[in-house]
Amino acid sequence: MRRLICIIALTLTCAVLWPECAWATQAHSDPEGLYSHQIAHIFFMFSMLLLAFQVMRSRPLHEGWRFIGLASIAFFLWNLNVFTVHIVREYIGPELFMGPPGSWTQMLDISGQGAKVFYAGKILDHFFLSGALILFVLGLRKLVGKTGLWEEE
Repeated sequence: MRRLICIIALTLTCAVLWPECAWATQAHSDPEGLYSHQIAHIFFMFSMLLLAFQVMRSRPLHEGWRFIGLASIAFFLWNLNVFTVHIVREYIGPELFMGPPGSWTQMLDISGQGAKVFYAGKILDHFFLSGALILFVLGLRKLVGKTGLWEEE
């Protein structure tokens, strides 16, 4: 198990320090791909909002459901953020993302409200999603009865 964790950590470190391509980028064909993607965000956003209201309304005694309710609020915020960033991305020019390979000067010199909203949203994207996933896993673990984070069977 330790060997697997070390291999994953080494791989992620190499990917961060020497990025050759953007593996996490998803392009949508214009405009139908973006529309269907945004509709999926809307459905997921409202389903998480409905789950949060249902959990709050029932006032669960089990701590696991409280974590899942908090996770659904974080998923709602993540969807709202990503939905906004997708819209803003359509209105900012491609010159914001162009520059010589390996140069961060173009990205650091952001001007205009759209670019600031875009980059702030990209940072919040990972904050909300990571928090939501952690809360969701903690809630599921509490419901199952496991308390340790790395507990093995």
